[in-house]
Amino acid sequence: MRIFSKLDEMTGYVKELKEMLPDKEEYLQQLIRRRACEKTIEVAIESLIDVSAMIVSAERFGLPASEEGIFDILAEKMVISRDFSDTLKNLKGFRNVLIHRYPHVADDIVYYYLTNYLDDFYVFKGTIESYLEKQEN
Repeated sequence: MRIFSKLDEMTGYVKELKEMLPDKEEYLQQLIRRRACEKTIEVAIESLIDVSAMIVSAERFGLPASEEGIFDILAEKMVISRDFSDTLKNLKGFRNVLIHRYPHVADDIVYYYLTNYLDDFYVFKGTIESYLEKQEN
């Protein structure tokens, strides 16, 4: 199933990020390392959004009003919790910050996301896999 390969792709990016992520001081000093970490989490978040959209589509849950609405639908259909939906919306918003390179966002805030949200990708994967297994039975 394509969803499972997309989940594996997502966690692969997170694994790469964990391997390349330096301590905060080194992160703040090395532009190339910083940009590599930013791009890697960006594509991991994209994969997470893709999986979410694939589930909404495959399950015929309806059309979200916005990309963030995908997470609301997943919460409404009890695929994920409401709290986790909010976490995923935060990640999506963070991805937008990275894509648009908002000048007011400090590198230490980016580092905070890089170090504090990575486990959420694994939680997402486990939650989605559990949901899909229940649907098969």
